[in-house]
Amino acid sequence: MVTQRIDFGMRVKFYKMRGLSQKSELPAPIDLELEFDGERAFAVWESFQIGKYEFKARLEINPRLLKKLQSSNSSYLYRGELDVPRPQDN
Repeated sequence: MVTQRIDFGMRVKFYKMRGLSQKSELPAPIDLELEFDGERAFAVWESFQIGKYEFKARLEINPRLLKKLQSSNSSYLYRGELDVPRPQDN
């Protein structure tokens, strides 16, 4: 699934990404939104809308660790680790 929109004059491409959660003993698949902004890639951890504004918590990821998939659920598989910052550390 690919969508495009104009974001502050720049072209941003949106995809779906699948990864594995390591929280439990058995890895479970998780799906996240994926954005490409030029050469950079971002996993969208959380997003919400207030009025006409959309706020996103994005984590920059290494695009070389993405593997293209031929799946109807997601476009990429991420083979790296996401280090999610804890609110108390900010």
